[in-house]
Amino acid sequence: MALTFDIVRDGIPAINTAQAALAQAQQQVSTGRAWQSVAADPAAASRAVGEHTELSVIDAYKSTANAVASRQSAADSTLTDIIQQLTSAMASLTGAQGSTATQATRDAAADSLTGVRDAIASDVNTTYQGTYIFSGSQVTKAAYANTGGVWTYQGDNAPVSVSINTGTKVADTWDGQAILQGSDSTDLLTTLDTLATAVRSGDAAGMSAGMTALQSAFGRATQAQDRLGTDENSVANATSRLTTLSLATDTRRSQDEDANMAAAVSQMSQAQTSLQAALATVAHASQLTLFDFLR
Repeated sequence: MALTFDIVRDGIPAINTAQAALAQAQQQVSTGRAWQSVAADPAAASRAVGEHTELSVIDAYKSTANAVASRQSAADSTLTDIIQQLTSAMASLTGAQGSTATQATRDAAADSLTGVRDAIASDVNTTYQGTYIFSGSQVTKAAYANTGGVWTYQGDNAPVSVSINTGTKVADTWDGQAILQGSDSTDLLTTLDTLATAVRSGDAAGMSAGMTALQSAFGRATQAQDRLGTDENSVANATSRLTTLSLATDTRRSQDEDANMAAAVSQMSQAQTSLQAALATVAHASQLTLFDFLR
């Protein structure tokens, strides 16, 4: 005996199945997500949560690395200018030394040294986004202040460092006194004041001592810039690694969380076709008479 089509047994389940498949495909296409609830795929959901957490950590490190890179750039430019100013100071001092130097030459050199002092004072008090970068941890205070003709370091020797990756820290502020004074008895700004006086008066011993101090300061500044360069390389390398890690992590997240759009669109088309066929079959069956089933 031939089996006949039964609306309740065959038609309605076919419609429900097609509707469910269509709804799932439509949700994937509209949301871009492979699943809409944790219950739909608990394992994938758990992995996705882990990947999201990892991405948040990576993004935090990248944000820190980008911020410190900008501060490093400002510090590097400042140190470059300090080194250039010191080179200019040594050239002016050299021209003022010796018995052939005239008073006019010495006066011009003294004025140049005073200008160098002003430039370096401005450099060491450089700010970035409203904070002083050469005051150690005392970022709200200018590194050096002149009160009554006396230069005073207002920062500390505890520069701030930040983590740019697990186990990797770099300086985010710098100790201005370590650069301008180091182990010398006086800071560079005071030295330049004293040296300008010595040059103007033709004090040979004072000029000789000043040259030694300038050379010492030059060495400290170049060493500070070398250390900064090492940190800049560390930040660049960390940023590159973080970018690679972020891409790999996001790829894993996408595999667990994102819908395959091409497959979802194809599934939606197939589900629509199946639904239309099921509806048409049920509609046709509902129009048949008892005589049609019996003949």
